[in-house]
Amino acid sequence: MPGKALINLATGMEDGERVLVAFLVATAAQTQGKEVVVWVTKEAVRLGLPGEMSGVACTGCPPLEQLAKQFADAGGELWLCPICLNSR
Repeated sequence: MPGKALINLATGMEDGERVLVAFLVATAAQTQGKEVVVWVTKEAVRLGLPGEMSGVACTGCPPLEQLAKQFADAGGELWLCPICLNSR
């Protein structure tokens, strides 16, 4: 099923479970053959910094580094809101 998906994420590692869910949705869309962009705003722009997306958000959840790598390896793009980035 061709297509594209845009996922908006405004929460960073202060709520790791939201980050986890956004990237689970993103990688699931990629497995369906979709081109995926995660558009990050507010505190989530910090996810663009090296090493920021790390750890395990909940018991039994995959490591965030693993999801980030899977997302990037499948061609996913992380777009940072420039206004949010500059203000932080």
